[in-house]
Amino acid sequence: MQNHKVKRTRPGSTGSKHWNYRHGNETLAAKQERSERSLRLRYLQDIGHQLNFMGGRRMAGRKPVNFLVLDYKNKEHLAYVVKIIDSNQPD
Repeated sequence: MQNHKVKRTRPGSTGSKHWNYRHGNETLAAKQERSERSLRLRYLQDIGHQLNFMGGRRMAGRKPVNFLVLDYKNKEHLAYVVKIIDSNQPD
């Protein structure tokens, strides 16, 4: 016997009426900003671990979409990361 559960949605909770969208917590702009901050933090943490001035555990979770594993002892790679970190600074 198969279990055919029907997923029910709350009335009025789809699209622009979803509770996360209604208050501006999950707009596309907010997602983009969170992604940029996540990328910046991941690069800062990665620099700290590779250059041995930061110990402890690494960040949990997925790496950001645009994250590249680089060699930070290479000046070109380090310049690339510094450029990304500076470009994502809040105004």
